[in-house]
Amino acid sequence: MPISGSFYFWGEKARNVPSKAAVYELYDENYRLIFVGESSNLKQKFAEYSETHFSKDPRKVATKYYKREFTSNTKERKKEILEEYKKKYGKLPKCNIVKGEYLIVAEKEVGVEKGFHFYEDLDQPLHQVAVSLKDFLEKVTEIPATSIEFHQNRGDFARWIRDALGAVSLADSVETVKESGEDLRRRLIDIVSHPEAAVLVSCPQCRTETRPKKIWSMAGRPSRTGERLRLTIGYYRCSECGKSFRKVIAKEKVKC
Repeated sequence: MPISGSFYFWGEKARNVPSKAAVYELYDENYRLIFVGESSNLKQKFAEYSETHFSKDPRKVATKYYKREFTSNTKERKKEILEEYKKKYGKLPKCNIVKGEYLIVAEKEVGVEKGFHFYEDLDQPLHQVAVSLKDFLEKVTEIPATSIEFHQNRGDFARWIRDALGAVSLADSVETVKESGEDLRRRLIDIVSHPEAAVLVSCPQCRTETRPKKIWSMAGRPSRTGERLRLTIGYYRCSECGKSFRKVIAKEKVKC
């Protein structure tokens, strides 16, 4: 059984929970469960989340509500909740899905010269630069909505994610976003902070979102500069229509 009882608003009051062993559930603004966790000291864990603003896992920035249950058997209770959730939905809550090595692009950092420089309009720089997806997520959370609209309408975000970070599938997802204002901000944050954003793709036949059955990397011949283009490829089989297909998930230039 999932944790019963009331939803609590996430915020400063979360620091006032008792210093007891507990399991807890984090929910987004639409009351969707995004993470199930456990701690021997809930007060300490929530204080860490608040002080770091979920910096160890930016996906949890979407947290708006939480539930908690005090128990001495935290690991067993967490396992029970996750097993029941997976049985019902066929997957784990998004923040319980561990990143694989194929998502290393999510941790990639570039120099300032290749970073994303934010503008509010032409010749109106905000003097804000993102050098990684984590950094990008933090900046998008703070900058004016007018700047987000300016760059999204020009395709700047998708271009940078694709060219500078090599996250092809993630760039494709960002490119499809058509919202505006705060809805645009929320949608971009949701896509970039989602752990499967770089591997979850739409079936070309029925458009069902599909996860890869297998992922591998391959590198081409070295160029004159001694670099190889390494591609990360996913093999997919749609759960709805059964179509099999391949998709380039990421590409990166590497030194020989």
